[in-house]
Amino acid sequence: MILKTTSELDDVKVSLDELRSLVVGSSILGSGGGGNPRVGYMVLKTFLSNRGISSLEYTDQVSEEDHIVCAGGMGSPLVGVEKIPSGHEYVDAVKSLMSFLKVKFTKISPVEIGGINSVVPFIPSSVLGIPLLDGDGEGRAFPDLDMTTFHFNGIRVTPMSIVDERGNQVILDTGTDTEAEKVARAITVRFGGRGYVALYPMGGAQYVKSAIKGSISRAMELGKVLLDGGFESLLQGYGSLKFHGKVADIRRTQVHGFHGGLIRLEGLEENKGEYAELFFRNEYLVLKRDRIVLTSPEIISLLDGAGNVVTSDSIKYGMRVNVVHIPVDRKWKEVGGYQVIKEKVLGEYMALKRLDSEVPYHLNG
Repeated sequence: MILKTTSELDDVKVSLDELRSLVVGSSILGSGGGGNPRVGYMVLKTFLSNRGISSLEYTDQVSEEDHIVCAGGMGSPLVGVEKIPSGHEYVDAVKSLMSFLKVKFTKISPVEIGGINSVVPFIPSSVLGIPLLDGDGEGRAFPDLDMTTFHFNGIRVTPMSIVDERGNQVILDTGTDTEAEKVARAITVRFGGRGYVALYPMGGAQYVKSAIKGSISRAMELGKVLLDGGFESLLQGYGSLKFHGKVADIRRTQVHGFHGGLIRLEGLEENKGEYAELFFRNEYLVLKRDRIVLTSPEIISLLDGAGNVVTSDSIKYGMRVNVVHIPVDRKWKEVGGYQVIKEKVLGEYMALKRLDSEVPYHLNG
């Protein structure tokens, strides 16, 4: 039985150069995190070009007999810019989990479509000859392994593999997905701040029921709109402008494998005389003006005046930015994760605000 994830895609072949649209689109959907997709594109292009691979494919074809695994990386985006993988790490992670489960995966999926994790699954897909699916478990990027529609639909993160660039490999099989996040994060820190994972092994029917469909296609469409038409085109039917200003202050912290903190924006032009605050933990999670304006799972993306996406690892004092809201996929409400994520990130934001108030300079970085 064939279970299509979208209505009309079938198989799509793209060149490495055409993936520029995916890089830009996944930067928008990455909500400031997920690892720098431009780094992922360089890794992908170099790794595959050296092997004579000039084009890639992805598909929406899923059958009940499929064995599916998600592939990607985890850790601080800031570390990811300094500690660039060669590409073999993603292949090693998938092979490690296949060996442990004694099963041949027949499809690979991105775990998230934001940032580097939207691009790098093409590496194990191409090298191992396993088709890549046009879907994911987030429709964006998130900091935690259990912040996925897979998790909220009852699919387990583990068994999962986590590897590093030196050949170290660990298999996790934890009691809960929350424990998987804690243990995998600790291992990632010991690996030097970046780990490479294969996780959420599942069947075809489970994937179709829980995945966000058409993720790669959507990211490529968003990227093409921004590349061809600029910032104004993005706001026509894809997103809405929530604030325009410059970065007046950044307070950063690096805790438990996450890059987080607070960003204060001073309004410009139509927002002159106003202020806004962004809370981020890898991704931009909360936007506050005189009140809370926007929280995850809704997508908060920052773009500069030239239409370049500004990630949390690249944002700097004095930058002029546009804060844009991109609506998140409705699957989040269908699986019951929308409100849970919203309450979680609001709690984290308030906790960090209290810490910042008690120790004013503790977060300066």
